[in-house]
Amino acid sequence: MGQRTAQLLVETDTFGSQVRIKGKETDFYLCMNRKGKLVGKPDGTSKECVFIEKVLENNYTALMSAKYSGWYVGFTKKGRPRKGPKTRENQQDVHFMKRYPKGQVEIQKPFKYTTVTKRTKRIRPTNPS
Repeated sequence: MGQRTAQLLVETDTFGSQVRIKGKETDFYLCMNRKGKLVGKPDGTSKECVFIEKVLENNYTALMSAKYSGWYVGFTKKGRPRKGPKTRENQQDVHFMKRYPKGQVEIQKPFKYTTVTKRTKRIRPTNPS
């Protein structure tokens, strides 16, 4: 299986922190439908395709739906999208791009590569009674 990556373009929607996210290859916009599912749409003019960038206390950015307040763009550890109603601002699943306060320099660290394998069944120890 080949490497599956996508380049995303972040476009500002208005002055402030509202953005649209577009796939470079597909030209589709990332949108959140009324059920909270992340979907791609060819036309990004709907409010469902606008997200509000929120810089959190831990300096990470979260992307909240402009139409459905309190619903965030989030992905599981396996890279699967999370539905909006199942997301919260404090979940790691919704934290993107760490930003440091002005004047504080980010310490560059090399990327760590890990191997992903199928999860094996865990064996639970039996308690002698």
